[in-house]
Amino acid sequence: MSLSKRTEFYLSEWINVLLTAVPLRSQTSFLELLCGCMISPEGWVSRAISAIGCTRHWTAYFKLLERGTWRTVPLARALLRLVLAVLPSGTLTMVLDDTLIMRCSKRAPGVAWRREHSGKTNRPKHVWAQCIVTLGVSVLGNGGVGMVLPILSRLVPETGNTNKLKIALALVRAVSGVTQRPIRVLFDSWFMRARLVLPLLRRNMHVIGQARIDTALFLPPVRSGVPRRGRPRIYGKRLSAEAIEALPATELTMRLYGKEQRVRLRSIVAVARFLKGTTVRAVWCQFYNDKRQEWTKRRLILTSEVDLEAQTIVQLYARRWGIEPLFHNLKRWWGFNNLWQQTRTVLELWMQIRSCAWTLTQLLSLAIAEDFPMREIAPWRIGQPVTAGLVAQWLRREFTGLASHTPAHGKSRKFQRPEARHAP
Repeated sequence: MSLSKRTEFYLSEWINVLLTAVPLRSQTSFLELLCGCMISPEGWVSRAISAIGCTRHWTAYFKLLERGTWRTVPLARALLRLVLAVLPSGTLTMVLDDTLIMRCSKRAPGVAWRREHSGKTNRPKHVWAQCIVTLGVSVLGNGGVGMVLPILSRLVPETGNTNKLKIALALVRAVSGVTQRPIRVLFDSWFMRARLVLPLLRRNMHVIGQARIDTALFLPPVRSGVPRRGRPRIYGKRLSAEAIEALPATELTMRLYGKEQRVRLRSIVAVARFLKGTTVRAVWCQFYNDKRQEWTKRRLILTSEVDLEAQTIVQLYARRWGIEPLFHNLKRWWGFNNLWQQTRTVLELWMQIRSCAWTLTQLLSLAIAEDFPMREIAPWRIGQPVTAGLVAQWLRREFTGLASHTPAHGKSRKFQRPEARHAP
């Protein structure tokens, strides 16, 4: 079977899973927009329509986006079921983070003055932008490189009490019932709050995240056999800076964030006060700076999986960094900067469709990695892992102009692979 036929076979099987979350009357328009997003790098709806050939009247696509009654949560659940079917069994590792999309318009949905946390010298501390919270699934791609597949995103409103913590909890709650696998959630220090962590722990989920270095940690209380009056003790002796320095340190070389790094680890099982006495494993991590010939500042990583070793915890937390290249690719090369919808509902729906297209492209890069024509697409990258960007370039060359409405079989409600390709 040729590479194009294999690609059509994979896409037909995967798109059938997504079509279960789309109403029957909207499946053809959704299918055309999804295929248009896969071969169109821009975020405008008109570019996606022109990429697959405008086979229907523009009002069909307008009604799907502007007047559609179906929501993004069923589509996100179907996307997660697809990812789980492709991924091997085991613990599901999910990543939570937010990003900013710079805007100039005052009428864009969700736009407001946002705090810029990157700390770049050429940017102010507050910018006029939209804030998007994204929940993704962390997977290991070609060459063992960690990447994150976007599952569901939400736009933070400009007013009201709905903040990023509430949205993050709602995202996890919306897709948690799809699978019975154990779930592990990774996030940075901004999301390490009791309002988010404790509800996740009550749902039998595990968390790994960076915390403030001055977080109040205590040793587990010493239980004596003599009965005492009052409630049992929750906290033991507090871990001071001297006690942390006295912990045994382990120095080793690990491959983290794309390169070999020398790290120093200290670990202990402690009780976190901001988590209402929850037992966690605390890992203090330091990296060695080869240029300055010194150790960097300590970073504190907390996890509810107390049975894990310190080395494993650091490796798992490093997979959170895969969402940063995801944001870069979605904004710069997949059209998130060009989402100019005028209402929040339409913007989130179009953003979800583009996220589905990106996830399909990532999964396709894993499926056809062995037969990918690297010499024709990017000969200067021979021997390097196949990425979703290279697959997107190949798709634009092979499938631009292909009539995607022909495989949509209305009676069986399935996406069937066409027997012959139409010439672009």
